[in-house]
Parts: sequence; structure tokens; C-alpha cells
Amino acid sequence: MPQILSLAIGPRCLRSLALGLAVSLLVGCGGGDGAGGPGPYPTGETEDAIVLDGIAPRFYVFVPSAAGRDNPVPLVISLHGGGGSADGFEQTAQIQADAGAAGIAVVRVEGYATDTELLTWNAGVCCGGARRDEVDHVGAIAAIIDRVTARVAIDASRIAAVGHSNGGMMAYRLGCQLSERITHVGVSAGYLVNQDLSTDPPTTLFECTPSRPFSVIHFHGLQDTCAPFEGGEGAGVVNDERPPVADTIAQIRAANQCASVFNDMVTGAGELERRTLTGCAEERVVQLNTVDSAGHVWFGATEYPSQAICEGSTTSLLSANQEIFRLLRDNPR
Repeated sequence: MPQILSLAIGPRCLRSLALGLAVSLLVGCGGGDGAGGPGPYPTGETEDAIVLDGIAPRFYVFVPSAAGRDNPVPLVISLHGGGGSADGFEQTAQIQADAGAAGIAVVRVEGYATDTELLTWNAGVCCGGARRDEVDHVGAIAAIIDRVTARVAIDASRIAAVGHSNGGMMAYRLGCQLSERITHVGVSAGYLVNQDLSTDPPTTLFECTPSRPFSVIHFHGLQDTCAPFEGGEGAGVVNDERPPVADTIAQIRAANQCASVFNDMVTGAGELERRTLTGCAEERVVQLNTVDSAGHVWFGATEYPSQAICEGSTTSLLSANQEIFRLLRDNPR
């Protein structure tokens, strides 16, 4: 069972927020370890939370046995899909389960919801209550990174935001707006959704102008009807207009100052195709991986909960986990 820390939100903490405190760690609101502050997170999983603008995002910190003061480890921030949960995403994707053997720390974060809503991320145009209530998930993730890196030996050159669907959209937003901390982005079945396509011309909600270039690995099934590769309206609960994945890659190309599309390297075998952008700033890596028959899936996972709605199939042609871990290992910033 995970150790649970700092989950009680007392009235003193809420009063502080009312007085304009932007971000308060719960350890400062009666959930800490005494005057000396909290100590290191133990090996294994610990449950924790912060308070941000009156909401309390919970997160789960997994520390591998390899982590130590003389051995800082990479960090993966795991972001579930819209309507999912941290536990549900882990059950499908097994990121944390695989990270232990690779010596990688993982933070699994819960999205935002009111009592009657599904958990979502404010990734820009999408999604749900998080977008409606303008939740500052960029600020929340920044505060969580600060909390974790103060208590775990983390390699600052290897911090990845990784997510599926709405979580993948959030990962892109973090790369664009938190690039001083986020060095790598891993996206499954998502897009960069910084433009509202329902207006004419489209309204830009935020620019993707990172202060530092960041590496990207994107996975997308070509039979995905919930997040269509060519864009347009998707099936499922959220069916707003989505951009083509090519538009997302074009923005990432510009953000990372990569070479022209004519310099891209295209490789693959059978259903699997990989497009690698070349000449990116600071030797960043940008890759797009597609599988013809795959649907709205985490590549390499055997479970596909939304298959009846989103169509396509699972795929074992590529493991998203292993590809992300390899990128972190081989391509520090």
C-alpha cells in the first residue's frame, strides 16, 4: 500500500489561499514532518498533494531503489487521459511498473473534476471542467516538480511529461510553457491544442514558444476515431474539432528550430512508420510513430478500454514505455 502524506486541507490553509497565496504545499498547512520540513520520499510509492488556487491535486511519487544522492535518476510525470485516473492509466500503460527496472522515478498525477465530473486537464482548448474553470495545471505541475526534486535525487536533464489523449495534450502544453523544467515530452493519441478551431480565424490560447527546446516522441494509431490523425471531430465524450497531427508536428518543428520537412527521415516496416525530424536545436530528438491498425491506445499495452468507441486495435509493434525510457537514457538535455 502507498504511504499517504499531507492530504488534510485545514481551514488555516484555505484562509491563506483566500488571502492570495498562489501555491501552498500541504506540508506547510499542518501535514508536514515538523519544523525541519519533510524528509526524502522513501523508496517505493508515496501519495501526496499540493494546494493550488483552492484545489488540491493529488499525486503519487514512485522512487526506484536506484535513486540516491550520488545517483540522480530520470523522472517521468504520468498524465492520464480525460475521464480516466492515475490508477486506471497505470493499469493500462504500466509506466510505473516498468520504470523500476529502468531506474526511473515516476509521478502519477490526478486531473481536475468537481464532484459530478470526470477528471480532465486544462491543456488549452481541451478538456471538460479543467478548461471551463481555467485550472492552472502548468502551475500545478511546476509546484509538484519543485516538491519532488527537493525530496528525490532527480536528474534535471531528464524530466519527461508523458500522457495519453487529454493527458498527451497536457504534456505538449507543459513542453511549450514549462520547458525550463520539462526536457522531454511523450504523447499518445493527442495533439497540441493551443488554438480554438471553432472560431474564424482560430483563436490562439497560448503560444508554443519554449525558452529551451525539448525532445518529443509521439505515438498515434491511424484507426483512432476518438483522436483522428487527420483531425476533425472525434468520437467519444469530447468531440470538438481537432487539428491534424501534422499541424502539431509543424508547431513542434518551429519551437525546436528543426530543419525543413524535406530533411525528415522516414523509416519503418509494415504497419509501423517513424518520422524523425532532423537538425533540431541543441540536438533535440522529435519523432512521430504511427501504426496503421492501431486505435486510441497506449502502444505496447494489452488493454484497450475504449475500443468499442474509438475503434482500431492494440499494437505490440512498439512499446511506448521502452521508447520513452530509451529517449531519456540516450538524449539528456
